[in-house]
Amino acid sequence: MWRLRFGYMPPLEFPLVIEGDSGVGKEIIATALHELSGRSQFIVINMGEGPESLFESAIFGHKKGSFTGADHERTGFIGQAKNGTIFMDEINSLPRSLQPKLLRVLENGTYWPVGSSKMEKTDARFIFSSNQSLELLKSKGDLREDIFYRLGRIIRVPSLKERREDIPHIAERLIKIAKKKIDKGFERSRKDGIGDLFQPVVTEAAMNKLVAYHWPGNIRQLKTVIERALLVSKDGRIRPENLDLPYPEESLEDFNSAMEKFAMEYFDRVGRIAGNNIKSEWK
Repeated sequence: MWRLRFGYMPPLEFPLVIEGDSGVGKEIIATALHELSGRSQFIVINMGEGPESLFESAIFGHKKGSFTGADHERTGFIGQAKNGTIFMDEINSLPRSLQPKLLRVLENGTYWPVGSSKMEKTDARFIFSSNQSLELLKSKGDLREDIFYRLGRIIRVPSLKERREDIPHIAERLIKIAKKKIDKGFERSRKDGIGDLFQPVVTEAAMNKLVAYHWPGNIRQLKTVIERALLVSKDGRIRPENLDLPYPEESLEDFNSAMEKFAMEYFDRVGRIAGNNIKSEWK
């Protein structure tokens, strides 16, 4: 099973890069590694969001008055993480101007908040993700060679359809996450959560349908399907009819193939019958 390849990685202090297409579950893998590591909090930094001019302040923090608009001191994500895990999503979007500063953090765990003369130190573990090949970015000059070799081991995550054996495990985890969200909604409205009534479960027939589907949207699509199914199920048991999946293209191909086979067999039989009748008339 593909997911077992990560079994020895959680306790390690070394940085790690998770590469894969959008929606393959890179953050889910990072979260699982964090939970198994025994570290404190899990900080997510999405490098694909927000203007580049604010990245340095958001990541490293800043002192009051260090730039226009800095009317108060701010602790950056690295400072907030302390000895936890920092997950930098879409590291391929990291501005080249910040790459040397991140390199220093990876090499000796030190950094300077914007406008500060005092060096800070971190004991956080870094996990990165990328939806592009970092090797290719390095060859193009978009990623510095020195930081490429310090980002850590690169793990390529295949698409969900390439690792169907993981779908039951992933579905169970997504159900737990969805259940917590629904329970919180019921708590806010002062009603009993579904956890007080039943434990969600996927029936064997529904699981077979999940495993058989080709998942063009990867885990992001699976997560949406699971959440919808849990909401429409009457007793927490997710059945095939609860799964909002489009009609599979494979089924249309199978139907056409079946019709073609039927036509061939039908006309072959017609030919045999007609041949026999012709032979009878010649007798």
